[in-house]
Amino acid sequence: MFLIASTFLISDTTYVTSSKLSSTMLKSWKKVVIILIVGLIITICGLTLGILWSTIYTSILGSQLPLTPTSSNYKLWEETPIPMYLKLYMFNLTNPETFNSPNGTKPHFEEMGPYVFREVDYKVQQTWNENNTITYQRKRVWHFDESLSAGKLSDNVTNINPVTASVAYMLRHKKPFLRDITDRIMHAIKQKLIITKTVNQLLFEGYNDTMLTIARKLKISKIPMDKFGWFYNRNNSATYDGTFNMLTGMSNMLELGMLKSWNYKDKVDYYRGECGVVKGTNGDLWPPLPDNKTVSFFVSDICTSITVVYANTTIHEGLTGVTYTSDDTIFDNGTKVPSRRCYCEEGCIPSGALNISLCKWGAPAFISLPHFYLADPSYRENIDGMNPSKEKHQLSISIEPNTGVPLKVSAQLQLNLLIEPDKYLSMFKHLKKTFVPMLWFTQEAYLTPSYASKVKFVIILQSLGSVTFFGIAGIGILIIFIGIFVLVRNNWKGEDNEVLLSRSSTAEFTNNDG
Repeated sequence: MFLIASTFLISDTTYVTSSKLSSTMLKSWKKVVIILIVGLIITICGLTLGILWSTIYTSILGSQLPLTPTSSNYKLWEETPIPMYLKLYMFNLTNPETFNSPNGTKPHFEEMGPYVFREVDYKVQQTWNENNTITYQRKRVWHFDESLSAGKLSDNVTNINPVTASVAYMLRHKKPFLRDITDRIMHAIKQKLIITKTVNQLLFEGYNDTMLTIARKLKISKIPMDKFGWFYNRNNSATYDGTFNMLTGMSNMLELGMLKSWNYKDKVDYYRGECGVVKGTNGDLWPPLPDNKTVSFFVSDICTSITVVYANTTIHEGLTGVTYTSDDTIFDNGTKVPSRRCYCEEGCIPSGALNISLCKWGAPAFISLPHFYLADPSYRENIDGMNPSKEKHQLSISIEPNTGVPLKVSAQLQLNLLIEPDKYLSMFKHLKKTFVPMLWFTQEAYLTPSYASKVKFVIILQSLGSVTFFGIAGIGILIIFIGIFVLVRNNWKGEDNEVLLSRSSTAEFTNNDG
């Protein structure tokens, strides 16, 4: 009887233990299944977002780089957010008597400056158009910064009188009697070929010139100003630079910042053929530049575009930028670049300078790189004091290629006036044909560390997103492996328990038989 009771007791205990074990294993299985499902969901989400991140990133750029009233790029474009400077260098004629001297002594020029102005650009009169363009005007404001300058605005500068040179140039093809009358008028009003004015008078303040007043009344001159100054009536003006129409990049991000027209025309009247086409950016907003060998920007001061070529890559504030610089084709006369032959509207001149007289009311204005850098040696034959240098006078633009953000800009040009001999104008009778350097300027801007950090984040975001989401997928896979490990371990424990139970049952039957 005792053995039978013991058998029933052991059997009952075994049943209870087995039931508890089954319940425990069921709960464990549920946990494992939950772990596997969570791991699978994390893995799928991570892999999906990692694979699609490139598309998502492009979509983010597509919403922030194109110009819209709410995009990040718009805030950077509407008002210059980084320090920008206009540096002006004046050329002072140290031996003015040589211009009319027959002894062959060359005029000598000394560079003065820089005279540094802090510049802020505002985009005003904005009109958003349905064809994904924006029409606007640019207002530039300059503030003289004496602390950064190597001189004062009260410094005196001696050089050619631009008004006298302009009147002579405008009359060069007129009949002799008209030039003779002009010569008599010049003598009567004591007009001078060489003048001395302050830097401020020559730049922003302007100065009165009797010949300018007479020329305007007689309609000999097309200069629209009552005073003469290189930047007269320009500071704080919204209309001087003209009206621009620019692509916003909404339909094609690679067209961001590209000009469609200037003063409501897609071609200017001052140059023939392709030379008159309005093309390139305005210089302050660029599209992404994946592999451009050249870039162009439109300069309203010269009514045409300038093209620079890829040079190298540079590092600025931890950002890698592609750098485009001027080479010997920048003002080629068609010798090396046949398509530039159309700039010879007024007759070809040696490579290295560009005739912008039609753009500047008929004045004998020609631009070049400072000190005639990269220009034909003939430009320096009749003058002294020019010291061209690649480091100082090369035009250079560095752009972050993924976003089009300018990193470093050093855009410089020199303004020259052409004087030629004229037997009917006594002041010009003994002159040699000379391109007289008047001034040169550079516009400089450097991306600040704060804005550089924002650009870095945008660039890092592309790889960071992929790494992050693939990392999340890796975590999901790890969770799945943990779930599988727990499942296998529990399975092993279950088998061990089943063996123990089987052994207990066998022992019961053995005792019972005994």
